Amino acid sequence: MAYFVYYLILLPLSWLPLPVLYLLGDGFAWLNWHLIGYRKKVVLSNIRQSFPHYTEAEVLTLGREYYNRFFETIAESIKQFSMAEATSVRRCRIENVELVHHLQEQGRSFIAYGAHYSNWEMAGLSFPSQLRPLRVMGIYSPFKNATLDRLLSGNRSRTGVIMVSRRKVKEYYETWAEPTVEFYVADQSPSNARWELVHWTTFLGQTTAFLAGPERYAMRHDRPVYYMALRRQRRGYYVATLIPITDTPRETERGFITEAFARQVEREIINDPASWLWSHRRWKREVPGGVAELLEHEAYLPAQHTLEDNPE
Repeated sequence: MAYFVYYLILLPLSWLPLPVLYLLGDGFAWLNWHLIGYRKKVVLSNIRQSFPHYTEAEVLTLGREYYNRFFETIAESIKQFSMAEATSVRRCRIENVELVHHLQEQGRSFIAYGAHYSNWEMAGLSFPSQLRPLRVMGIYSPFKNATLDRLLSGNRSRTGVIMVSRRKVKEYYETWAEPTVEFYVADQSPSNARWELVHWTTFLGQTTAFLAGPERYAMRHDRPVYYMALRRQRRGYYVATLIPITDTPRETERGFITEAFARQVEREIINDPASWLWSHRRWKREVPGGVAELLEHEAYLPAQHTLEDNPE
């Protein structure tokens, strides 16, 4: 079945011209909004909670715009199955790669924080050639179907990305030695919201848990940390900007790196809210008692981990 989906559906669709895929995407966006309603309640609820000052008309307008962007991204992601690397670079460029030239020259690995914002899949296809001689590592959640997972991971890695399962990140750090840009898409809801495993903060006006693993890996392995802002210029074209968070992670207070990431993502969303993944159930985890009150009074301090703590 996985081979059928990949070779008889996804790959042939990718050979269609991008304008045709956009037309199909626009059609699905209309159908979803008016008939199918995929996660429509989740999207509208997230928007209302994040922008309580919006009128209901503004909520609905953003909801419709989000689905237009969502299916636009799906159309582009399908096209990427047959997109040439040079085309992906032309469509998604890093505008200030010179900011990390010193790390490239030193052969020093660094962490790049990203979010489910704009077309993160096209970024993964286009970044390897722009960041050489550093390799590029991307963490992903494996599909339950092993065959489909292998086929899709193979396509994602065809320009040189090292795909690492989120279950094998610790193993990666124990065995991988080449200088690498380690990409974390870290704005999803943590699978475990225990105090010692996450960083709690106020995000879009709501008490929110963020994955703390990337920060602990940065501190443990002394990785400089950058935020990779990815902005949509127009349909099919994106520009990425590296924003420094710290070159000296071991000198930062615990929670500083994750908090800086959260603030950057929040600024991006407020600037262009339709480009964020609103259909994700971001606030599904129960907030532990007392966290919201501590944040309200600015009394919360991130958990004091040691470098031996499990970063996952």
